[in-house]
Amino acid sequence: MAIASKQRDTEATRAGFERWLTKREGPCSVATLSAPTSGLSSDTFFASVERDGVIDERVLRLPPAGDGLFPEYDFAKQAQVQQVLGELAFPVASPVIHEPAAEWLGSPFLVMPRVAGRVLTANPSYLTGGWLVDAPSALQRRLIDGFLTTLAQLHRFEIEQFEFLAPSGGTGLAGEFARWSAYLDWASGDVAPPDYLTSALNWCSKNRVDDEPRTAVCWGDVQLANVVFAEDASVAAVVDWEMCGLGPPEMDLGWFLALHGMTVATHGGDLPGFGTRASMIATYEAALGREVDDLRWYEAFALVRSGSIMVRIARLLAAQGVDDSWLTKGNPTQAALDALPT
Repeated sequence: MAIASKQRDTEATRAGFERWLTKREGPCSVATLSAPTSGLSSDTFFASVERDGVIDERVLRLPPAGDGLFPEYDFAKQAQVQQVLGELAFPVASPVIHEPAAEWLGSPFLVMPRVAGRVLTANPSYLTGGWLVDAPSALQRRLIDGFLTTLAQLHRFEIEQFEFLAPSGGTGLAGEFARWSAYLDWASGDVAPPDYLTSALNWCSKNRVDDEPRTAVCWGDVQLANVVFAEDASVAAVVDWEMCGLGPPEMDLGWFLALHGMTVATHGGDLPGFGTRASMIATYEAALGREVDDLRWYEAFALVRSGSIMVRIARLLAAQGVDDSWLTKGNPTQAALDALPT
């Protein structure tokens, strides 16, 4: 379930979803509705839909019931990008139904098929336990190579079919910087942002990349935990398109490297089959067809963005009486920013 000021009633959601399905597809029952342990920004449910003795597994995705991690949630955009990518044979959950009416569940929502496969967890980390830790190093290597190759495949698409992703403030790093600066101010609320984020944001502003690469479709939240993997470790589906947009491919790669690097630093080492940071970059570059530039800047900007989201999480938890001192004491984002050469 999402981190939010209110929590959604699961039974009311199940009943409303069942009514919606019955009207749209005919008599059926939602036998079970359960929430996965992962996911912080939206409410996601796995639904087992029974019709004439046959079970159909669906995914239901809604904005948080109360104030959440983002000021707004554009589910129409998420549905459209998955639909277009599905038509391009990119691995996503498709088809996606976007229901704009709030009468059924209290908000718009998405419905999509549940893709069969295995997932990795962020908490507990996939680096410390689970099926991938127990897998041979060759399978680990196949997984990370396939993940990075799939990311490069996304970035190679022409953007003409994705113009709907262009934000009102314009594409490019100047627009991204302005949007995330505004987000940090919003996320901080009445409390000043942590000094280390303000300093890092200023550094990113002064050292912003001048020669921007070709604009590409960006996934946004590029993490191994946001992928469904097949039994052979290939990518079955890329999920969670909440932060998708247009921008330099390095935005996505920098996000993955920065967040994965924090995970490795926190848990004391990477999986043996994952190779080195340099080998990951080389795999991605080979699939993209060019070398990447200014990765340290993109990683710093990724840490500022992810750190800003953590500020919002801290504010939401503080409003519920949870101590938020972890935001400035022993924070892995701060340690990762300090470790980057400037």
